[in-house]
Amino acid sequence: MYQSLIYVSRSRLRMPTQADEIDRIVACSVERNTALQVRGALIFTERHFAQLLEGPPFAIAELMDSIRRDGRHEAVTVIEERPIDGYRFPEWSLAYWGDASYMDQHVARVLDKVDALNRTQQTATIYELLQRLAQASQDRDGPIGRPSPN
Repeated sequence: MYQSLIYVSRSRLRMPTQADEIDRIVACSVERNTALQVRGALIFTERHFAQLLEGPPFAIAELMDSIRRDGRHEAVTVIEERPIDGYRFPEWSLAYWGDASYMDQHVARVLDKVDALNRTQQTATIYELLQRLAQASQDRDGPIGRPSPN
């Protein structure tokens, strides 16, 4: 049994070092996720992060502890956490899409909503966006993000 978790957060990254910092996050995450047998996808919108993580429950807990302590995030909000039978993003230790500013409104809405009904719909919207991006990367015969080295 695996754990699936989706979180959103506000970015504390600022220009002009934002792109370099994202490169460091992605490179470190690919390595760490591979070692922990975690799969998932990350969206960065220049103002927000949205990430889906899948893997062994202990690994997801370890990653979330690290993310919550990371000064590059604030308002880290878990919007979905549930058990799953298998990976939904099996090819990716971290699928990453940079400069996804057109998705910013979707991620921002999740952080702004407080009632459970709206959050459920917004969570579904973010998951659908992540799925579409993963499919688009496979259809292109080349990743939009960075595939797992496995």
